[in-house]
Parts: sequence; structure tokens; C-alpha cells
Amino acid sequence: MSKNLQKVQDMVDGKFSGFKTQVGYTPERVERKVGDLWEDSEGDTWEQKKGYIMKVSKLPNAGIFSNRCLDCKKSCKASYDKDTWNRMERCYHCQINFEIDLKSKNIWRFWVRLQELHNMDAIEKELEELVFAKTEDRKTNLFDMSVANALANENIDSTVLGNRRK
Repeated sequence: MSKNLQKVQDMVDGKFSGFKTQVGYTPERVERKVGDLWEDSEGDTWEQKKGYIMKVSKLPNAGIFSNRCLDCKKSCKASYDKDTWNRMERCYHCQINFEIDLKSKNIWRFWVRLQELHNMDAIEKELEELVFAKTEDRKTNLFDMSVANALANENIDSTVLGNRRK
């Protein structure tokens, strides 16, 4: 116990030289200016900002999916814009303006009918896929005897034991 205390006292006094010499690598310091871009050894691109560095994203600014309006080219991030973009690929306000233009030209009801026909075509295609999938399922043998034959070949008792009274 006294050896440890003596080592601690020597360290406090600055006399202890029991540390091993460590050799390491210190990379050279590179001064970067605001706006500088560089690539690291792993292939990531970095940008020097004012007071910090930032990894440059490989994704577009609008996110993974670029929900851009056909007319005004703005990103559709609001919930009402997303819903409208999913149906018409326009933001909510541009879709309203589009439909007002159609109404002013007296062709809005034809456009609505065209949308209904497109929806019917999509429904018909889904039904065809469903019917063809069902017919493919019916072609497989529903009464596959391979499990029953395996049980019979192994002479395993396959009777179901119910609840019996004692």
C-alpha cells in the first residue's frame, strides 16, 4: 500500500518517470475558408461553414422524393399539398387554379369524367391481377398428400387426443 502512495506522491511532486513513452500520429492542420469543399478518405464530401464543418448530403434538398409542383415548381411539403400532389402532381393552390381555368373554358366536367375513366381502368387492372393470382393458386394441388405419406411411412400415431375425463 505504501508503494502506491509513494508513486502518487512522486507524481504530484513531478519526480515520477514511470510513464512509457507513447508515439502517435498528429495530422497536419489544414486551414479552410468558409465555402471550401473537400473529400475525405471514405469518399464523403464536406463543406466549411462559418464556425463549423458540415457533411454535404447526397440527397436532393426536397428529401428523398422530389414532390415538385408541375406548374410553380415549389416543393410540396404541407399535408394538403402532399395529398393533392399524390393525386394530381400539383400543389393545392395550382390545382385549384387549374380547375378554375377548366371551369372558365366549360371543359371541367369532361376533365372530371376523364379522371373517373382513368380510375376505372386502374380498378379493372387490379381486378384482373387479383383474378389471375387466384387462378394460379387454384392450379396448385390443394390435397397434397406428401405430409400424410411421410407420417404413414414413419408409422407415427397421428390420432388427435381429445380431452378425456379421468
